[in-house]
Amino acid sequence: MVKKTGIAVGFGGVYLGSPPNFTFIPDADGDDQPDGPPQILLDGWGIADRHETLNSFIWGPDGWLYGCHGVFTESHVGKPGTPMKDRVFIDAGIWRWHPTRKEFEVFASGLSNPWGFDFNDVGQGFATCCVIPHLFHVVQGGVYHKQSKPHLNPYIFDYITTIRDHTHLSAHGGARFYLADAFPAKYRDQLFMCNIHQHQLLTDVMTPKGSSYVGGHGEDFASMNDLAWVGFSLEVGPEGGVYILDWHDTDICGNAINFPDSGRIYRVMPTDAKPIDRPNVRSLSDTGLVALQNHSNDWYVRQARLHLQMRAASGKLNRKSVTAELERMLSAATTSAKRLRAMWALHVIGGLDETRLHELLGHSDEYVRAFAVQFLCEEKHASPASLDRFAQLATTDKSPAVRLYLASALQRLGHDQRWPLLASLSQHAEDIADNNIPRMLWFALEPMVPANPDRALQLAVKGKMPVLQELTARRLVSGDIAAPPTPNKKAAPGKSPATAQNELQRVAPGFEVHNAGELGVVAHTSFRNQVAIQTHPLSRETPCTLKRHLEVPKGKTTRLELRASHHPHGDWQLRVLVGEELIADEIVSSKTVSNNEWLDLEIDLTKFAGKHIDLALENRANGWKNEFAYWGSIRVVSQSMNASK
Repeated sequence: MVKKTGIAVGFGGVYLGSPPNFTFIPDADGDDQPDGPPQILLDGWGIADRHETLNSFIWGPDGWLYGCHGVFTESHVGKPGTPMKDRVFIDAGIWRWHPTRKEFEVFASGLSNPWGFDFNDVGQGFATCCVIPHLFHVVQGGVYHKQSKPHLNPYIFDYITTIRDHTHLSAHGGARFYLADAFPAKYRDQLFMCNIHQHQLLTDVMTPKGSSYVGGHGEDFASMNDLAWVGFSLEVGPEGGVYILDWHDTDICGNAINFPDSGRIYRVMPTDAKPIDRPNVRSLSDTGLVALQNHSNDWYVRQARLHLQMRAASGKLNRKSVTAELERMLSAATTSAKRLRAMWALHVIGGLDETRLHELLGHSDEYVRAFAVQFLCEEKHASPASLDRFAQLATTDKSPAVRLYLASALQRLGHDQRWPLLASLSQHAEDIADNNIPRMLWFALEPMVPANPDRALQLAVKGKMPVLQELTARRLVSGDIAAPPTPNKKAAPGKSPATAQNELQRVAPGFEVHNAGELGVVAHTSFRNQVAIQTHPLSRETPCTLKRHLEVPKGKTTRLELRASHHPHGDWQLRVLVGEELIADEIVSSKTVSNNEWLDLEIDLTKFAGKHIDLALENRANGWKNEFAYWGSIRVVSQSMNASK
């Protein structure tokens, strides 16, 4: 196993990302010596870009092992020997693996190259990203802003957007909520993350808004004063320290490895922190593990929950006694976080049957109700009794969190079971502006539109969600109302010529695009913190060209102002021509852009005053690797001679 991209300990061994494999190394006695050869659990993981394959493993509160995957690697995942047609495609998003049921699924789709994923104190998932906006609230079944490439389903139309309300430089790595007890109380439930370009450790603060959050900037927690510092993974330890994994290289995007032996791990701790004894969670009794669910440091909570799950799976847990203790804890808890800790532990040991989950659907705590919905749909179906309870909640529940979990659950139900819940959830006018719910309803409705156009249109029209009305109408006139591509087919690249020209006008008024290559013309609402248009050369020899015919006015100074950037793992040649005359020739790369990751050029056109000219900007190949051009703005500006002085 040469390449190792992720690691997690549990269930008597170590889970490793080792593309093309997801591997388990048994170590039942925990002596850090393998008990046998590695076991390949899943294969088919891509390695086209070593930064963008399976990574950032973390045990979720529901007992699944979660991980991230980047956009520029395509994986077709399955157990060894699985035929291609039965494999699961992923090229960007969050995935998960169940350790006892041996099941793999894509949890959410989209994003860019996430190298950080964690759950806050009430079990909500958050991802940090590179290039696109840095922060997302991640919901099961969600489809998110995706860097560069189109979504696999071309009829998504509208994806879930970032929750941030501020910007940093664009590359982030690592994500851990501080849920420990060594730092001052103000840091609790703040999200720690690394910013690679700023060489800083940052925090964001989550403020609830509807079913989601607004991610506000907390503080620049630590500045490293080291241009080779590349922090991209974080952990919080049993003593409450924050651990930072530093790739440490002057090539921060990893295109080259200048310092192959310089990686390091840092720990951040208050200077007055007292040392602790080395914890030995596995040695505790069942009762001791239950007691840790109330610990002030979530490291102990998570480790104890994992050991409870492992003991239950191996038949070594006194399930009756532990269930009773956890039920008492759930009843006595006075906060959502403490209630959920008890509930999650009950779930992973198999202590919540359908009857008990139905009772919890009536709990006063909105997050308890929400997770009861999720657990009732864990195995991608729901009983008639559960569907009846969901129907009541969809109509009457006042919590946007519960309505979000119902909307999320729809994708795990059969099409016939979705209609009544969609009809009820679409009546909540208070959710019209919610960042999640309208889109989640669309993701559940869209695959049913082709076979049920009239019914889908009636549902949208009778509902109170403008998004559903707009997107259903768009779907009805999209092609032949055919089903979206199968998971093993690539989405058709690019856009129609007319659409491509319209997209280009957003940043380059008056220009036309010619010979757009891979993926065609792609519009980004936020690439490196601004609107941008993406192009790619047609071939090694034929550039993608932006052209404009214009008359350069007499008696004025005229200049071409342009802003361009590059793919995180590539560069390209920018050439500017007037007719056959080459007037600018630049390589757009990490070495030529400024601190804001954009190259800004001003090119004087005054010498062409009084002439009609053909202006051409070329996105030309330079080695044929990730030569995507990102155009932030292109303008021709003329001023009177006096104004320009």
